[in-house]
Amino acid sequence: MVKGINRQVLEIRETGSPYFERAFFFVSPDFAQTDEKKLRAAAETALHAADRVPKTRHKKRREVLFWMTSSGVAAGVGALITALCTQ
Repeated sequence: MVKGINRQVLEIRETGSPYFERAFFFVSPDFAQTDEKKLRAAAETALHAADRVPKTRHKKRREVLFWMTSSGVAAGVGALITALCTQ
């Protein structure tokens, strides 16, 4: 942990991401006296949480797939009914 003039900064060198080699966390003054191990654990948790796709994105993808599938099924049923009625 690096102590600056006004703030403490926690540097994580192993981010586990192929895009980023380091991450810096500015420690809140309320938690400046917290054990460094606890701060590092919280920083690791934040890094892993930032690496996931947000749940709203999953939901949107599911909704799009649902509507695409149901419209495809409706088109198929419509084509089948049309084919049966024209015979």
